[in-house]
Amino acid sequence: LVTPGFVDIHTHYDAQATWDPVLAPSSLHGVTSVIVGNCGVGFAPVASESRGQLMSMMEGVEDIPSAALAEGMTWDWESFPDYLRALDRMPRTVDIGTQVPHAAVRNYVMGARQWDAHAEPEDIAAMAEIVEGGLRAGALGFSTSRTPLHCDTDGTPIPGTYAGRDEWFAIGRAMQRAGHGVLEVAGN
Repeated sequence: LVTPGFVDIHTHYDAQATWDPVLAPSSLHGVTSVIVGNCGVGFAPVASESRGQLMSMMEGVEDIPSAALAEGMTWDWESFPDYLRALDRMPRTVDIGTQVPHAAVRNYVMGARQWDAHAEPEDIAAMAEIVEGGLRAGALGFSTSRTPLHCDTDGTPIPGTYAGRDEWFAIGRAMQRAGHGVLEVAGN
């Protein structure tokens, strides 16, 4: 068959994209573009002490073993723009679009308080700034999860699941300031 390339709008190649230029098996099935950062999980921004937490979230939500993630990722980024630059350094067979993942943003800004439903005004301002900066650096949008089924390996719903309206509106205003962005919400 001769067909146009397929765009897979919902993948979790966030880690694999940092080490695999082919992104198999998707590329083997005619996929020419993938979107990562779905369901509010991903690996940027990240503080070095939080890498294990982000891997636990990805394992819990998508059943990708943390051991495989730890083995493959170089973690040569901290900010979301740094992550985009890390992705750009590798020549690859498919195009990648990214979303800024809510759980990673909350983890980065709030640390141990990331699971609190209520974020302080300074937390919200910092999260909005990260989202706006990620969009300005090239992210396609922002993703979050509102389903309690998305949990880390301990069974705890991922950060952001119960975020308040003030946080949502601040992130929406950040997207508006950036001038673009798709909002992806995984829910029940």
